[in-house]
Order: sequence, then C-alpha cells, then structure tokens
Amino acid sequence: MNGNWIKALLTLGVIGAVTPALADDCKLMQLGSVAMSGTPDAAVLIPVSIEGTSKLMAIDTGSPLSAVDPTAADELHLIRHNILQGYMFNSAGQTFTQMAVIHALDIGQMHAENVRILQWPSQMWTDRNIAGTLGADLLRNYDVDIDTDTMTLKLFSQDHCPGKVVYWPNAAVSVVPIRVVASSGHIIVPVVLDGHNIDALLDTGSSATNLSLETAENTFGLHPNSPDLTPSGEFDSKVPVYRHTFKTLQLEGITIGSPTVYIWDDQTKYGMQQSQHTGTRINDTNETSGKTDMALGMQELRHLHLYIAYKEQKMYVSAAAPTVVPAASVPDKPAGPVQTH
Repeated sequence: MNGNWIKALLTLGVIGAVTPALADDCKLMQLGSVAMSGTPDAAVLIPVSIEGTSKLMAIDTGSPLSAVDPTAADELHLIRHNILQGYMFNSAGQTFTQMAVIHALDIGQMHAENVRILQWPSQMWTDRNIAGTLGADLLRNYDVDIDTDTMTLKLFSQDHCPGKVVYWPNAAVSVVPIRVVASSGHIIVPVVLDGHNIDALLDTGSSATNLSLETAENTFGLHPNSPDLTPSGEFDSKVPVYRHTFKTLQLEGITIGSPTVYIWDDQTKYGMQQSQHTGTRINDTNETSGKTDMALGMQELRHLHLYIAYKEQKMYVSAAAPTVVPAASVPDKPAGPVQTH
C-alpha cells in the first residue's frame, strides 16, 4: 500500500476502570468486548457509537483501511476531506475520493477521538444501521478474538507472553502460522483444500469463501463446463461466478467438511473488478499488499473460534460447531453445501 499519501491509523483507548499497567506475570489483558451479529453481506457486525449515535460496523480483516458508508457519513454530519485519487479502490473497481473525520467513536469500553476514516465511494449496504467497516488499520493493533460460541468479539492487549492466549474452554486448539503483510495488514493463512496447499486471505468482511478460476482450473481441473462446477446467481456480478463443494478444507489440526467455495472468472478480460458483494475489501495499486488466489470467508470460519494474534503472527483456532470434525473422521462424501443466503 502507498502509505505516504494517507494516514488512517485508528487507535482506541480504554475508558472506565479497566486501565491497569501490564502485570509482571504477563497475563492476558482484555480491553473491550461487544456482541456480534451478521448478515450475508456483512458477515461480522458489532455495535458501535459514532458521534453519540448507535450504529453497526463490520469487522473486516480483508481490508487494510476502515471505511464509512457515505449515507451514514451524511446522516452523522461527518466532516469530509478530499484525498489523492488513483491509488485506492474497492473490490468493485470504484476509486476513493474522500476521507471523513469521526470526532467520537466508541467500541464497547474503548474510545477514540478525531478518527480519520475513508468514505466508501457508494452506498455499501441497504441496511441504514450499518455505518461501515473496521479494517486492519484498527485491528492489527490488538489481539482480535472472534468467539462464535458466545457470539462475542473481544479485543486484547498484545503485551502478553507468547502463546498465553487460550482462555476459553476447548477440547483442542490448533496454532496456525499466519503472515501479516506489513504494507496492508492482510492476514495470509496456509490452508489445504482437497489435499492442495494454498495461501488464503483471511477475510471476515466476506460471507463467502472465494477462489480464482485460474487456480480452480490449474490445481483442481475445474472448468466452466465441468459438471461439478455450478453457475451461481447469488451475487450481483457482471462476471461469471460458479460454486463448487469441495471435500475438505484444513487449517492445521482442524478440518471443515464439505466447504462451499465460489469461483470467479478472470475479471480483467471483462475490463472490470468483482462485485463488492463478495466482500468489502479495499485494494491498492501495490502488488505486494497481500494478493492471493483464495479468500476465506465467514461461511466456513463461522464454525471456528478464532483468536488472531497479529504481533505473534499466529492464529489460535478451535472448533465451535459440530460441522467441524477432526481430520481423521471426515466423511467420504460431502454433506452438502452450507447455505448463507
């Protein structure tokens, strides 16, 4: 990412009584906790307060910067400033032209003032309660805990002993090595899809898990005319989209049976970018920002408890639903796709 032309780092402070210094024994320190919800187009939503008004925002690990919906910016009377154009665009190919200033942002027990945040080029959602997204510029400053058992998102201090983060009851926790791209904050996760090693972007801003058609063809022998590749009309897209149910998706010691993956045709030959309905990712012109051929969405990740330790570059994962089974007992035949629409 070209970080010299824009600064959008979002740092939240803790308010209230929970402000102790780090203990000598390096215990895990929780800074904030809020309830989670979700929709097919905004997979992980949390309540926030913007300028004293209650709103929802999406947690989007797939986006380097946080953004506000222009409709919400108008409603909240946010001050806007023009920014340099041509370096930043969304997944629909639209260019960002403005930045907004939030004078007061509260997330649970955490508070920030004068937060600079990108304004999305067009309306992001039809739900007026959703004000925007919180991206890696905020999230990478904390340990991010997505607890799908209790539907709670927690933020922890990164000042703790390495590996001393598993606080929840669990049968087993897998430690997944991740790569955090310095320029973008993108989280790259090694996965195994039907026996093939693939680097995938961890994208909590997307409901669907996506795979490029080139990888589907070259690695899995799946072509648009393959009987196992089903045309999908679930997205508002002008490029061909297909759906395929694979046998297994593995992250270290955890295996998800029958993952449904959406496969996108090469968009460059159509002269356009993919629809924003596959997620809310913000892209730039820097090819080192963490581009991958696969993006893991919440359709599969919702079955897992995810603790993302950005500083350690590790993700601690445990099963949070019966649909996630140990690798040794994955059924021979798919159980059928998981529908989220």
